[in-house]
Amino acid sequence: MKTAQELNSLALRTRRMWNEDGYSPVDIFAIVNGWKEKKITLVRYPLSSRISGMCTREKQDVIICINSTTSYGRQRFTLAHELYHVLYEENMQRVICDMSMTGDKPESEYEADQFASYLLMPYDALLEYEYDQAKWTLEKVIDAEQFFQVSHQAMLHRLVRDKLIAAERAEEYRLITVSMEAARLGYGKELYYPTAKNQQYFTTGEYIRKVEQMTERDFISNGKREELLMEAYRADIVYDFDGEEFELND
Repeated sequence: MKTAQELNSLALRTRRMWNEDGYSPVDIFAIVNGWKEKKITLVRYPLSSRISGMCTREKQDVIICINSTTSYGRQRFTLAHELYHVLYEENMQRVICDMSMTGDKPESEYEADQFASYLLMPYDALLEYEYDQAKWTLEKVIDAEQFFQVSHQAMLHRLVRDKLIAAERAEEYRLITVSMEAARLGYGKELYYPTAKNQQYFTTGEYIRKVEQMTERDFISNGKREELLMEAYRADIVYDFDGEEFELND
């Protein structure tokens, strides 16, 4: 199993590929959607409550599916987790990832969790944010998770693993309604909420680009284009309207 130092190094290498520094928060969805050389398609889909996401690779094409019923912070963590499988696991073809960050699971899942944590919160960046264990109050925890844009659970898990707070204190912090505490501190609640229902089925990235490119080159008809886009849950492109203007039926 890779060490924490090795996984942090891989995370920093990934940031360098994106021309990102080792301290700032990253807009991981925007970066991956625009990472054309990796040919990654992202699909938001309401998976089982036990599954955070999954990924498949066929030759050079990659599909990453994110459970859209989880919070935005968790979705960012899941995408970072899936990137570990895609980028750094040899012969990876298909992986389904469990929601839990603890318990009995393959070593590769623990590695992917650690990689995701370091990718979103590099080791030195977290220490720079606050290295004094005594100062990790609930307010400071929420400040940090808002800065790095990670879920409350992912932040607490990382702080305990790095021995920045005691497990007992983390358990106390887990019991609070974090969205309300964040609101009282002046933050929005978006980080802790799932994707809006009208966008829980949504595809971005390479698939959309390929459909449009094939249409432009007359490889497929406009009717086939619309069919492929509808299969990718992109009625907004087919009918040329903003996705916020419609709601899916419950």
